[in-house]
Amino acid sequence: MPAILLIATLDTKAEEAFYIKKKIESFGQKVLLANTGVFLSLKENGDIKGEDIVRAGCGLTIEELKAKKSKGFSIESITKGIKKITRELYEEGKISGVLSIGGAQGTDIGTSAMRELPFGVPKFMVSTVASGKATFGPFVGTKDIIIMHSVCDIQGLNVVTRKVFDNAAAAICGMVKDKEKKTDSNIENSCGAGRGGSIAVSMLGTTTPGALYAKELLEAKGYEFVAFHQNGTGGIAMEEMITEGLFKGVLDINLHEIGDRYYGGLHGSIREGRLESAAKKGLPQVIAPGSINYTVQGPYNELDEEMKKRKLIVHNSFLTLVRLTPKELAEVGKITAKKINLSTNYMHVYIPLKGFSYPDTEGREHWDPEGNDAFIKNLRENLRKDIPYDELDMHINDNEFIDIVVNKLFDFLGEK
Repeated sequence: MPAILLIATLDTKAEEAFYIKKKIESFGQKVLLANTGVFLSLKENGDIKGEDIVRAGCGLTIEELKAKKSKGFSIESITKGIKKITRELYEEGKISGVLSIGGAQGTDIGTSAMRELPFGVPKFMVSTVASGKATFGPFVGTKDIIIMHSVCDIQGLNVVTRKVFDNAAAAICGMVKDKEKKTDSNIENSCGAGRGGSIAVSMLGTTTPGALYAKELLEAKGYEFVAFHQNGTGGIAMEEMITEGLFKGVLDINLHEIGDRYYGGLHGSIREGRLESAAKKGLPQVIAPGSINYTVQGPYNELDEEMKKRKLIVHNSFLTLVRLTPKELAEVGKITAKKINLSTNYMHVYIPLKGFSYPDTEGREHWDPEGNDAFIKNLRENLRKDIPYDELDMHINDNEFIDIVVNKLFDFLGEK
């Protein structure tokens, strides 16, 4: 039976880790305890020893690592080591989930290991920094990691930590047991997937009407609609799952993260690779430039004077949607074309000439035909000539536009 991997720094958290190990075992699960603590002397070690983790990370012994007198290098080595070991254990079928405990440093190490695992593998982090002003993006990334606040510091067993650890152990065991009931062949049906498989769809609030209509059309044909919010991580998570083979096709009708990354906005994709995975994989894909016309910035009163002069929408007290200039959109058009040009087959690009998002409509706050034309011109001129491409005198949220793009995807999927 695969074990639950428990990651902890045993030089500072041995009592707590062994308590959790015993609790997990009381639920009938096996445990592999990995010791990522190498700085202080140990009374006990784990199943995966600190020296093994260090060796996997940098090839040195613990003594050689300490001799470097560099905490930064030491943490980097330990992190690389536990990532490598976690990935190998999963690939060998030896672990079914991961639980880790720690402060800021332990959270960084534990979640780094978790991010090596595919979507759906249980990942649970008990952390002292799971509340407050801490930024969780680097810890979670694009993965389905649960972070639980420890409430008090993780130092010893007491009336608070025992209850927190009990709940964490019960949670990871419950997730593992539930996953054990599902085989690869029946997991889609058990989760309610459509008979035709799942379709990845990109969307944002400003293209919600079109996306919801697309949902109706897809579900009517027996496909499951899986939406990814284009907030910086959503698109990259979608790209990763495309690579993992979770989808039958992609309806990429919101490209906001591409333009916002170019400008450095708050919802720019967290790394390169947006709009590239389906093309490389040869997966059926239909594309439209939803919400690509603006950048998401902070509170209005924090914008510089140049930006305040642009067409903008105060979305809420901490986010402002600012229209990109024609010059900026021309560059975004070139960037988008370069990504689409990676395609080999089953690809079609549709351009809605009456607007790319809800506020990008004649008479609304973001309407700017000059900017849209700059994007369209540079996209068209830089696309490979064999890429199927159509410009339609419609808005991206029009039902007529969505009918066309969804039916093209159905054509690729062999639907009649």
